[in-house]
Amino acid sequence: MKTFIQDGIAAVCSKFKRRSAGSESEYACQRYFAEELGQWCDRVDIEEFKLHPKAFLGWILLCASSELLAAVLLWVGAVFDRRGAVCAALVLALFSVCLAWFEFFRYREFIDFLFPSASSHNVFAVRESLEPPRRRIIFGGHADAAYEFTLVRKADGKLCVPLIVLSVAGVALTFAMSLLSLAAFWAKPPLSRRLRYAAAVVATVFAPVFVLFLFFTNWNCVTDGANDDLSACYAAFAVLRHMEENGIRFKNTEVCCLISGSEESGLRGAKAFARRHRQELTEIETVFIAMDTLRETEQLQVYTNGMFGMQKSSEAVGALVKEAARDCGVKLPYAAPYPGAVDSDAFAQEGLLSCGLCGVDHDPKPYYHTRLDTADNIDPACIELCARICLRAAELYDRQGLGSM
Repeated sequence: MKTFIQDGIAAVCSKFKRRSAGSESEYACQRYFAEELGQWCDRVDIEEFKLHPKAFLGWILLCASSELLAAVLLWVGAVFDRRGAVCAALVLALFSVCLAWFEFFRYREFIDFLFPSASSHNVFAVRESLEPPRRRIIFGGHADAAYEFTLVRKADGKLCVPLIVLSVAGVALTFAMSLLSLAAFWAKPPLSRRLRYAAAVVATVFAPVFVLFLFFTNWNCVTDGANDDLSACYAAFAVLRHMEENGIRFKNTEVCCLISGSEESGLRGAKAFARRHRQELTEIETVFIAMDTLRETEQLQVYTNGMFGMQKSSEAVGALVKEAARDCGVKLPYAAPYPGAVDSDAFAQEGLLSCGLCGVDHDPKPYYHTRLDTADNIDPACIELCARICLRAAELYDRQGLGSM
């Protein structure tokens, strides 16, 4: 299994460079994956969907620019007593708050229409049950690779979390200072000017953070995505390959694989699939286990609290994965809330049963979303372990469903 995983990831990294969301390389990779899955599955479908690939990271540029301009306008309001400038600063600050909330915290398509559109594709493969299915289990990864995060590469991942915290604080405080500055126009003159100057100073304190975020994404470099997320793709493939080679087919449980497109553009592929197939996925009990960045065995965790803990996934599906891991000799904890999401969160937003399984440090390592995410920087043992956990989860699910979880 390790050789299959290692050779497969190396081949994809070599053949399909620059697999950014909505790219021709991503589509070529998905076609290749569909051919591979056809060896082990009874049905493989490639589904097209539309998206705006650069919106999810592009909002960062809009937000940082708005925050910097808002700080300038607050100074104009403070120095020249211009209420209109402060009102404009307030509008920009509110726009930044909305950007952060909808695009970052909730992964919604808030300003996507402002960016060019493209086509991306999902691949869905089904290994049918011997008799009409009563339940379905889906294992997933994503085919696209990320644009490089410049700040992660330059600082070996050490500044990423502090800068995210500071930027969120800066967005909130700039909005608050804009409100304060506007309200100060109704205060007595000496106090009014002091309040407006104080508001401008506070907003300016965060300016260096937003300047850095103007250079957050290197649009000229697409990573190989060996860990994020070919590791998950090949863990899912390994499950289906093992079942085919050993003649394993469950009586009433379909075993499926979803390789989503454009996950790095804000879970857009999983969102499109979940919306399109919601009725089908609720006609029989269906669970989705989304895997991502299976790199560090000591960091393997079950994810049911995505998007800063604001998106809850299924605790029952999480319990299924934890029980399967115990049977494989591993104790998996639940992940704490974190600043991000996996494809299972897109399913959960549609009310579908799902959880995530990831092996990545929340304090990003130097390979995370950088050019160091290469085929010679993977851990085949970690990926194989996750494949065995998934295979065991499928066996447990076929035997008992979620009833006892």
